[in-house]
Amino acid sequence: MSSASQQPIRVGIIGTGIFAYRHLRAYEAVGKDKFLVVACANRSRDKAEKFAKEAGISESAIYSDPQELINDPNVELVDALLPVQYNLEIVENAIAAKKHILFEKPIAHNLDDARKIVIASQKAETVVAVAENWSYHTLPRAVAKYVQEGNIGEIVNFTYDSARPYNPSSPYHTTAWRQAPQHPGGYLSDGGVHDLAHLVPILGRFDQVSAFATKRHSIHVTEDTLSTTCKLANGAVGVANFTFCSAGLKSMRLDVHGTEGTVRLTNDTTVELLDASGQSTDASAIQALVDNTSSFDDVEGELDNLYHVIRHKATLGVTPDEAFHHLAFIVAALEAAESQKVANVQKV
Repeated sequence: MSSASQQPIRVGIIGTGIFAYRHLRAYEAVGKDKFLVVACANRSRDKAEKFAKEAGISESAIYSDPQELINDPNVELVDALLPVQYNLEIVENAIAAKKHILFEKPIAHNLDDARKIVIASQKAETVVAVAENWSYHTLPRAVAKYVQEGNIGEIVNFTYDSARPYNPSSPYHTTAWRQAPQHPGGYLSDGGVHDLAHLVPILGRFDQVSAFATKRHSIHVTEDTLSTTCKLANGAVGVANFTFCSAGLKSMRLDVHGTEGTVRLTNDTTVELLDASGQSTDASAIQALVDNTSSFDDVEGELDNLYHVIRHKATLGVTPDEAFHHLAFIVAALEAAESQKVANVQKV
């Protein structure tokens, strides 16, 4: 093993808002033997200095210009926590500087930029990763493996219901990029791609969608409830509903009906298995598939995976191509809701 592969990855964080502190805690949890946060950048110097003080970053590595951080020879991984309309530019600049890049979901604010990011990632000499922490929830990943290995037979039908509560006091509402969203559907894509990070590995990719959308609360700016009927690439059909307007309930429930059984996943914490006769049966085979090689989940699991991808050529938990598909589904659903016609989910 080379000495370089044993060194912690030196991280520069661009954008020192709310979620930068979540990433900082995750880097620390994964371990300083894997990551060291060594630089930060924010166009507001005060915000950068406040973050640097908490992260222990030296004054010489605090930047107002993101490009200066990218050019810093001490930075190996750029962690860009920016409004998604800046993703393409920051990804291209990081690739050009031969830096690894982790950037926020959705992959971009439109499919044209998203497609360019996927193509650039495929040509890059460095790792290009989308920060989709729901892809690293261990129980949904185990369910995905169980279903994709054919343990409930062929998928026939599915139902999915995702409810997040209306929360006007959420600090995320006040961010300028959410109050003037350039990404399609605002919260529906910003939050909806999380749901797709659970659904796609389990069900496979989506092919076509029809939909209705409504808006309940003005603070969400755009539509905040979406109801869809879908056809999967594997031929199965089903429904998926998303709302950010429930009265206090936060719940995600997925039922997948196969020719030989049914799997029911509630949130990312509980799984039930029904056999071919519809009777509840032992789900320990799914629990056994939970990845025990890592003790990390969510953002920590995402960063642990990224460490192994960069240092040991492991496989990303979610590729830019799959993140493109997450956004493409939301775009197609919103198009279908507006046109009242079936929409095809675009491909790269």
